[in-house]
Amino acid sequence: MATASEKRNPKIDDAEASPERWLLSYSDLVTTLMVLFLALYAIQLAKNREMEIKLLESSHSVKADQAAASTAARNPASGPQQASKTELLSLLRALRDKGQINIDEEPGSVEIGINAKILFHSGDAHLLPDSTSVLDQVAVALKDYSTHNILVEGHTDSTPISTAKYESNWELSSARAGAVVRFFVDKGIEPHRLAAIGRSDNIPLMIGDDAVARAANRRVTILVQY
Repeated sequence: MATASEKRNPKIDDAEASPERWLLSYSDLVTTLMVLFLALYAIQLAKNREMEIKLLESSHSVKADQAAASTAARNPASGPQQASKTELLSLLRALRDKGQINIDEEPGSVEIGINAKILFHSGDAHLLPDSTSVLDQVAVALKDYSTHNILVEGHTDSTPISTAKYESNWELSSARAGAVVRFFVDKGIEPHRLAAIGRSDNIPLMIGDDAVARAANRRVTILVQY
C-alpha cells in the first residue's frame, strides 16, 4: 500500500503546474508581439523605399524639365514663336530690300529700324502722308505674327533743338515714338502690348557728327519681343 507521503494531492500538482503554463502563455505573447513588430517594421521599410523611389522619380522629372527649358532657351529657333517670327520677317523682307527699313534679328526679338526722313519732317513729330505705306505693312505684320510686347523708340541726332513745341531732343524723340504707337493702335494692335519711349541722341547708330552719321541716327526703332 502506498504511504501517505507517496500519495500526491491534486491541488498541489495543479499549483506546481500553473507557473509553467503561465510561462508558456507569456512566451507565446512575446513571440506574437515580436512578429507583430517585425511585420510593422517591414511595412515601414517598404513605405520608406516607396517614398525614396517617388522622390527619385520626381527629382529626375524636375531635372528633365530643367534640361528641356535650358535646351529651349539655347535653341529658340523652334516652336510656334519661331514660326511667327519667320512669317514676320518674310513680310518685312520686301521693305528691307527696298531700303525702307532695317532689320536686326536677335534670339528673342526682332528690331525694325525706320529712318526718320521716311516718317517725319525735320524737327517735327507729325507722320508724313508717304510714311503710311511703310507703317501699314509693318502694322499688318505685327498684328498677324506677333503676340508679345512691342517697344517703339524715338532717336534723334546730336544737334540740339529748342522750339516752342519741343524744348529738347528728349521731347522730340518721345513725340515721334508716340506718333508711331498711335498709328499702330489705330491699325488694331492691342494698346497694352505697346510702349513709346524717347531716347534722344543717347544711342547713336553711327558715331560721328557729320551729315551721314546724323542722318543714320535720326530714326525710329520697333523692338518686337518673342
